[in-house]
Parts: sequence; C-alpha cells; structure tokens
Amino acid sequence: MTDTPAEREGDNAWAKLRRRKVVQWGLVYVAGAWGFLQGLEYLSSTYDWPRQIQQLATLALLIGLPLVLVLAWFHGDRGHQRITAPELAILTLLLLLGGGALWYYQGNSEVDIDAAPAAPSTSEAPTSATAPDARPTLAVLPFADLSQAQDQEYLGDGLAEEILNQLAQLPALRLVGRTSSFSFKGKDEDLRTIGGKLGVDHLLEGSVRKDGNQLRITAQLIRADDGTHLWSKTYARELSDMFKVQDEIAHEVAQALSVKLDAVTLNRAQGGTTHIEAYDRFLRWRQLLLSDEWKPEYERQRVQLAREAVAFDPGFVLGWDALATSLESLAFQVDDAQAEKLHAEVEQIRARIAELAPEHWSVKRERAYALWREGKRAEAIAVAKAIMDSGPLTMEHAYPYVNLIFSAGYLDETLSIDEQLRVIEPLSMYLSRSMQYDYIAARRYDEAEAEYQRSLSLKGDDTGPTIAAFHRMLARNDADLEALRARYRQYLQRSGGESLPPFFRDLGTVLHDRDAMRAILRKAAADATYGGDAPGDQSHLADALGETDLAASLLRKRMERMEGFKEGRMDFGGYWQLWIVPYSNLRAHPEFKKLLIDTGLVDLWRQTGKWGDSCKPVGTDDFQCQ
Repeated sequence: MTDTPAEREGDNAWAKLRRRKVVQWGLVYVAGAWGFLQGLEYLSSTYDWPRQIQQLATLALLIGLPLVLVLAWFHGDRGHQRITAPELAILTLLLLLGGGALWYYQGNSEVDIDAAPAAPSTSEAPTSATAPDARPTLAVLPFADLSQAQDQEYLGDGLAEEILNQLAQLPALRLVGRTSSFSFKGKDEDLRTIGGKLGVDHLLEGSVRKDGNQLRITAQLIRADDGTHLWSKTYARELSDMFKVQDEIAHEVAQALSVKLDAVTLNRAQGGTTHIEAYDRFLRWRQLLLSDEWKPEYERQRVQLAREAVAFDPGFVLGWDALATSLESLAFQVDDAQAEKLHAEVEQIRARIAELAPEHWSVKRERAYALWREGKRAEAIAVAKAIMDSGPLTMEHAYPYVNLIFSAGYLDETLSIDEQLRVIEPLSMYLSRSMQYDYIAARRYDEAEAEYQRSLSLKGDDTGPTIAAFHRMLARNDADLEALRARYRQYLQRSGGESLPPFFRDLGTVLHDRDAMRAILRKAAADATYGGDAPGDQSHLADALGETDLAASLLRKRMERMEGFKEGRMDFGGYWQLWIVPYSNLRAHPEFKKLLIDTGLVDLWRQTGKWGDSCKPVGTDDFQCQ
C-alpha cells in the first residue's frame, strides 16, 4: 500500500490525473522549461557559447519532465506525503536512465569533437582555436509591418524566419540566432547600435505592405558599422498563396545575400562573382546546361546568358569559362566559316581567363585536356584529380577527372564519383544520361535501367537515354516484343524519324526476327546509301545483336574518322566509344585489342600499373580484355 489518497469510485484516468495535479504540474514545468531555453538561446547567441550547452540543457529538461510527473502523481493531491518505496524506486530508475542518457550524449559529443579535425567538411571554412572566425556575420531583423491595418506582422516575422532558415544552410556565413535578432523588434534603435550589440558585420531589415490583394516587400542589406546600404530590392506579388509567396521571396533574398556576401559554393575564390545579376545569368546558364539540351537554339541561349553574365561583371571567371564552353559547343552546329570565328573567340577567352586567374581550376582543366591530347595521359589524370580533390565536390570540379578516367577504362571508379554527384545534383538530366552510359559500360544493366526510369521524370532532353534504353533491350534475347517495339517507336520519335537512314525503318519491321535484323545491318554497313554514313550508330546495333565481327569493324571505322586518332592526339571524348559497346564479346576481339594499343591506353596502363576494369596483363608483353 502507498500513502496516496484513496481513489474515488467512478474516477476515470483523466479525472485522476487532474485531481492529482499531474496535468497542471506538467504544463507549468513545460512552460518554465520553454522560457528557460529561450533565455539560454539568447545568451548563447550573444556570447557565442558552444551549441552543446543548449543541447545538454534541452536533454536535462526532457529528463526532468517524467520526474516532475511522478512527483505530481504521488504528492499533487494532498501535498505533504512521505516518500514511499514504489515512488523512490521509480525516481531512482528515472534518474539512472537520465544520467545514462546524459553520460552517453556527453561521451559521443567528445568523440565527435575529437574526430572533427580528421575529416573536415569540404564546404566549411577552416577554423582553429586560435584563429578568429573570418566568415561574414549577419543578423536578420524582423520585417516591419507598414500596412495601413497593421495586420501583417505575422508575415513579416515569417519572412525573416524563413530567410534565416535558408541562410543557415550556408556554412560560409555566420548567423545570429532568431531570439537575439528578434529582441530588437518594435524598438527604435539605430542600426549601428543593433549591429554592435549583436556583434555582426551586416544586418538585413525589411518591410511588408499589404494593399488589398497586392503585397509589396522590401529587403535591404546594410553594413552594420556605418549604416551603408549594400543591396536592396522590392518585390511585388499578388497574394494568392501566402506561404508560396513567402517561400519564393525568402529564397530570392537568401540567394541575393549569399552572392553579395560571397557565401555561395562557387564564391569569388572559386572564380565566382558578388554581382547578383551576373550570378543570376550564370545559374540560368548552368540550369540549361544540366538539362542536357543541345539543339542550336539552346546553345545560342547559353551563349547569350554567358555574354550577359560577363557584361555585368568582367572579372567573373566562371562566366568567361561558361561563354567559352558554349561557344565551343555551338561551333559543332554551324558551318566551317562560322566555326572558325567561334574557335578564335574561344582562344581569346581562354587567354583572358589565364590572365585573370592563372591558378583557377578551369585553367588547370584545359591543361589536363591538353596533356591528354599530347599523349601524357597519366599526367593529365593527375592534374584533373587535383582539381577534384581541391573541393568542394561539384560537377564542375569532378567532371574533368570523371571524363578522363572513363576514357581510360576505369569504369567502377567513374560510377563511384557519379553516384556521389547524383546526391548533390539529383535533378540533372546531364548527369543522369552520363550515368546510364557509365552503368552500361560497366555492364551493370539493371542499374542502368533503374536510372533510366528515374530520368523519365527529369526536365531536359532524353534522346540519349532513350536510344541507350532501346539498345539495352535489343541486346536481350528474352526481351518482350511489345516492350521492344515501344522503345523502337520512342527512338524514332526522339531522333527525328525522317532523318534516319532507310535501314533503320526496315529494322523496325523485323524486331521479332533477330536473324533478319542482322542481315539488314550487314547490308547497311556495306551500302552507305542504305545505311547512311553513321558507323558509330551501326556499331551499337551490331553489338546489341551479337554481331561481334561487324561491331569491331564499324568501331574501327568510327574511331579512324575522329580528329587526331591517326596522329595519337585524339580528344578524350573519342575514347568513350570503346566502352559503350559492351553487350557482345567485343572486348575480347582482336580488333578491339588493336584499338587499345593504337589509342595509347595500353601504354598508360603499363606506365601506371593500373589496368582498365575489363583488362589485365598476360605475362610481360601481352594482355587480354573481356
């Protein structure tokens, strides 16, 4: 028996809890704990206390809640009751569990702190115990409500909080917490005074004005020491969806501030810009690039966006690199006279970039590609790897290395990096298309199919994935005929059926008969009028249909047409053809072996001791692939 009061007959569980004041004690405790944590957050932000203090306090208060509820159950009804054995046992158990939780958390925190220097984040600015934090500092103040009805305070506060949340994702920026920033709400203090009290270099303030269904929001970035306005913008919106408007404007303001404060991943040190309009054009250029759209109209759009970016900021190295890249790509789609002019402009731009930033990674990338063409392939790969290792991990930094190691036949390593990049750029059709070919080259066909299915929801040109998906299904002897026909129709649609050579039309009529398809393909290879002048496309089909000799002959013909092949100065992209014909036994074919020797890959493998994934040395003078 305990000394708790006798239960009244008919009392339900809720009535017992209320009579024993469990609910009241719990609510008072939660309210007091919340107030304590808010005060602690303010002090932590003001004095830069370690975040672990707040975390430990929160954990301790959570542990305290069940203790308070137990005390209320035993003492809340009549007050002065002596402690009983069951109550003491429960409290002891809770204290032991709570102490164990605190001990476990503290131990893990110490391990994390000790281990942190060994694996720093690539995107975080390096700091030390003795060096001051050099990151720009910012406080986001609540936006003032200037509406006539004074009824938009919640929107102003919500905007400030959402902007703060988005900026908090930038490791290169140090922010003051919400409690500290909002403590100046409604106070008519000078901004320089606020900046001094918060210990920040910059302040963001703004206002909200609502008139009927129209919303006008102004944001201003201010230098805290002298009140100078660094940036301001007014946003006018129709208030159809309050939360959507809030999210859109918060995103735009956060992006503008991150650029202005040089806190983006591709910052000034990476060849970036602090000019907001220039950065906007670059982001639009990059989005169009990652959509994998390569028709002439898209090429010209990219050229125009890059030209506008460097017009806004002539020192924008990444903008110049974007322009050179787009001009090079456009040169492949115009006549020879125009292409010559574009190549001449590209040379001028590359020279300008080298002058602006001789150690920039884009300069090193061009150096790596030049070394590859010169036959110094091991050195080229080393330069490209140094670019990737310099961080942060982005497609721009990683792809020079990815391009070269794929060319060298290091297929699994290529995919390992691609899979990391997919986490960073999950919506990039460009990356997805590359990964599908990489999976095919590595003969990981199920993963290629899964990535193809994922790519169907991505924005961009899916011509390459559609063609690869048709070849992959054609290579299966057990392929469902209706599914194969569906992919054939998709191939026709994406490739522009009228422009395809006659043999491909005939191929579609005999998809049920592999021998008939092989006969059509052999005829196409022998008759240019019937087969068109496209040995590369024919080699893929021959490989998928198991015509190894024909595939080897067509692959040789395709590569001999590539610029620099005969002189040993072929661009890295030409080597990709070797690895994306994986279905037949082509890699064990004598002609494939000759191509590996002629392209210099065997020399690279012997020099480095690292052979391509499907090849290995045999004795001292021979090798085999499979």
